[in-house]
Amino acid sequence: MDLLTVFTWFDKSWLGELIRNSTWAFAAIEVVHLFGLTVLLGTVTVVNLRLAGFGLRQQSAAEVAHDAMPWTYVGIVVTMASGFLLFVSEALKCYDSPPFFLKMGLLALSLMVTFAIQRRMANGSVEFSLVVGRLLATLTIALWFGVGLAGRAIAFF
Repeated sequence: MDLLTVFTWFDKSWLGELIRNSTWAFAAIEVVHLFGLTVLLGTVTVVNLRLAGFGLRQQSAAEVAHDAMPWTYVGIVVTMASGFLLFVSEALKCYDSPPFFLKMGLLALSLMVTFAIQRRMANGSVEFSLVVGRLLATLTIALWFGVGLAGRAIAFF
């Protein structure tokens, strides 16, 4: 089975057709998707700004990462679930969209980097020097904002 067959199956599914044929479903799901992305990017930004030595200096980076972790999970779950629903409603459009594949690649990389850093910080198993922290924070924030920008670009291709 090739990728086009999978995308076609999703596009023709009852769920895809239900969302596509609804007046408000896509817009409502997109609002939820953007809300989840906002929560996710908010927690990632706060944790990484602390990792880089900016703000919340009264708490350790490990404490900030630990406190943000539940909200990071909420943001990921809401974003991924709603993103899947958006994808199902326009799977064939996504198949022909280079920004969609860029977004998926950046998403996979962002999740790996975020969890490699934030989970280790949250459980206190690693502490980064300021220079390394700033480099990792810049990389992580850039990856997540790349996910958002690539996602926005899907509408234009």
